[in-house]
Amino acid sequence: MTEKNAGSRAKNAAESLRNWLPPALVFAVVLLVMFWRLGSYPPYLNDYVDQMIHLEVNKVFDHADISKRVNWYWKEMYAAGAFESPLYGMVIELGLRLFGLTLFGVRFFPALIEFGALILTFFAFRKYFPRYLLLSFILLMALSPWHLLVARSGGIQGFSVSQYLIAFSMFVLLIDRKRSVGLAILAGISTATIPYGYVGIRLLLPLLALLAIVCFRRIEKYNLVAYLGTILAICAIQIGDFPHSLNMYFFAGGENLISVARSLPNGGYDLAFVARKLNENFQLLFKMIMGLNGEAFWNVNVARCTTPIQDVVLYPKFLVPLFIVGLVYSLAHAYKQKRFILVMPVLLFLLGLVPNMMSGFGIPNLLRSIMLLVPLYFLITYGAYSLFCSIYTISSDRLRAAFSGLFAVFVGVVSAYQVNNYFHYEKETTLGGKNNAAIVMYNEFLEPYMAGHPNSRILYHELGPKLEWSYVVVRWLGGKRVQTMRDEGKLMFLTEDNRDSMDKLLKQGYFDIVVSAYPDQLEPMLPDTRTMEAKVSPPGYKVYYVKR
Repeated sequence: MTEKNAGSRAKNAAESLRNWLPPALVFAVVLLVMFWRLGSYPPYLNDYVDQMIHLEVNKVFDHADISKRVNWYWKEMYAAGAFESPLYGMVIELGLRLFGLTLFGVRFFPALIEFGALILTFFAFRKYFPRYLLLSFILLMALSPWHLLVARSGGIQGFSVSQYLIAFSMFVLLIDRKRSVGLAILAGISTATIPYGYVGIRLLLPLLALLAIVCFRRIEKYNLVAYLGTILAICAIQIGDFPHSLNMYFFAGGENLISVARSLPNGGYDLAFVARKLNENFQLLFKMIMGLNGEAFWNVNVARCTTPIQDVVLYPKFLVPLFIVGLVYSLAHAYKQKRFILVMPVLLFLLGLVPNMMSGFGIPNLLRSIMLLVPLYFLITYGAYSLFCSIYTISSDRLRAAFSGLFAVFVGVVSAYQVNNYFHYEKETTLGGKNNAAIVMYNEFLEPYMAGHPNSRILYHELGPKLEWSYVVVRWLGGKRVQTMRDEGKLMFLTEDNRDSMDKLLKQGYFDIVVSAYPDQLEPMLPDTRTMEAKVSPPGYKVYYVKR
């Protein structure tokens, strides 16, 4: 009897090992890559993060009151306006308080949340899809250059992917589940907070609410009421700013196709413009998705930011056939098996096309495509998995083990290619990255000047066209040195609030030089600068030398 029990325990242990070892290995690899050199690669604030976090930087380091700007009303949440998201701001603020204004401090918590979202996705969908399909999907997507770019940057795009995965996974967990009001409330919160992410994912909120109503037979009634009630309760906050908050829901950078098309003198819509713009957007989007952009096939810089649209490559081009196969297989299997869950990736893919198709003045690009990341990689994985399964079923017993191993090798090779692509190619080569004007200005002029003129007093102006830039780069690069100079009154930052006092100090001859990123904006603010000797520095800044 003892031997029988021992054998049973050994069998259970072996079975448990088989069940949990593959997920543990996959998530260990994902964890390693996502956090490898997180605080040093890339070695600059990328993905527009310097424009996204300045209010939180002001709050943490200057004790500024940002409550008038950061609230729970819906805003036009484009990349450079991410600082107005209270949810994203909380995550950034936590990192700044714990680790300071460092690359690691900005990136750690968004990356950690995304890693948790990937784990949640696996557990939410394992009831509906084969385990190895899910693990392959998570590995391929998580290690894609596109995902690594946004998940490791600390920007709102990566944070929004986490929101996307968490909200959808929580919704799926409600299906066919017994009464669990607490889970339903959490699911409702995750869905209702979607508008505080990047505008590109906002269509997910109405989709999930609609799915909950359509699939009411699959969701226990108390769970359904708790889920929809939580969404309504949180969205009811917008009553205080209605209808402005609703108008801002689908705006990106102050525009969308509908707002731009409404340009006729009588307030009507320019239908000819709509047709022409939809056609233009579709052609650009089709080329981008089907890998027709760029000339290279294998050695291509995947998911490169701030680049001309004709060069944007979302994912490795050799995966395009698998995407097409996955699209066909998903629809065919959904029709044959009468399972709605199988058509969901296609539905989410179509939904992800909308932000690009609704571009008004803008055009399809990497940022607007963020909601395509998850369904696109799932369809790629589904296509590869279905092909291998088809071959597996018609093979002899001797070859089946070989084909199983071959699929694992395929996933491993593609993952390795993608990781190498991310760490090998610089992703921001035009305006961002090491070519960021503020970085070049600091490295080439400001740092050497401060070292050579330790007693010089500097007025620094870096407000952008919308008066939103806030010296994040110079604070980050200068660290304690810049903070000490500010404390001693040797370096001052011009803001809208202190412009009168700075103008007075300038007239009194307090400053030795004035550095401006936007001279056309500065000179009307501080008229005396017009009469000063000024030199243009390499990145386009002007340095004014105060006359004595």
